[in-house]
Order: sequence, then C-alpha cells, then structure tokens
Amino acid sequence: METARATKGIMSDNQLMQMFADHDDQVAFERLYHKYKESLIRFSYGYTFNQARAEEIVHDTFLKVYRYKKNYDPQKTFRTWLWTICKNTNLDALDKNPLKRDQSFEDIETEFTDQDESVLEKMVNESTKEEINNVIGTLPLTQREALLLWMNDDLSFEEMGSVLNKSPQAVKNLVHRAKLGMKTKLGGSK
Repeated sequence: METARATKGIMSDNQLMQMFADHDDQVAFERLYHKYKESLIRFSYGYTFNQARAEEIVHDTFLKVYRYKKNYDPQKTFRTWLWTICKNTNLDALDKNPLKRDQSFEDIETEFTDQDESVLEKMVNESTKEEINNVIGTLPLTQREALLLWMNDDLSFEEMGSVLNKSPQAVKNLVHRAKLGMKTKLGGSK
C-alpha cells in the first residue's frame, strides 16, 4: 500500500508531497511538517524577531501547503516550493506590519575568501544570540532573506535563487554582503 511507504522513510520529499497531494496521505504531510518546521521557524524569526509570530507564520505556511496541495508541481522540488510559500507568507506579514525594506542590488561578482568566513565564524561564536539577531535585523531585507535561507537549510544557491526570484550569482552576492555586514557590525560591537 502506498500510504504505508510514507511511514517507512523510503520516499523523497517530492514523493511524500505527491502522496499527500494525490491521496491526502496525512502521514506524508506530517513527515514533511516535522522535517521542515524548525528551520522554517528560524527563517521566519529573521523576518519577525518574534518567536510566537514566527511559529504562526510557519503554521500559516503549512496551511497553505495543505490548502494548495493540488497546485504542487512535481516537476519542481518540494523544498523550493515550500521555502517560496514561507518567504511569501513572511512578506505578507511584513506588508501588514512593515519593517524597513532595502534597495535592490546589482549583480556584481564578489569573491569569497576562507579568511572572511573564518573571521565571521569566530565573531559569531563569540557573540550572543541576541547580538546576532540584532545584527541580522539591521541587514537590508534581501540580504537578510538570502542569509537566512543560507543558514537554515541545505539549499543550493540555485534553489535559493528560485525562492528569491534571483540568479544564483545574485544570491551569492547577497549572502556575501550580508556576511560582510555582520562582520562589520559584530566586529564593531566588541
């Protein structure tokens, strides 16, 4: 039986979503929910800076997955579809309760260096969670979105670009700028 397959852990996210969309398989839906719930909450917290609101947005995200399951396109990855729904749900929440939005950025090639990465990691490790959240909150929205996606799931730059409607290079640039902004701001607070 197909539903039993969802409980055995042998199905991909796309297959689980297809089982849910085609057969209303609740076990498949629950597996997807439990797999992504925490990372989506962390992502949403980066928009709201309120744990309860972030949890509410993730709940709304999964309600949309449930409600629009027949709109799921199995030719696309479930993860990208889910993260796009979550991002849009967060943006809808921002429209209702606006925060400062940023300007758009040009696609300028930037170089990542291991030294930049290690300095940022050291500062993050030395900083408190509150300091990090405050710094993330000061980043322009597009940088914050890219950084949060980069931090919270194993999405490729191509998948992140699909979620953010940007090229993979533009996403790399946004993540790089966000890291530089954090490095500057965390370094300046010491």
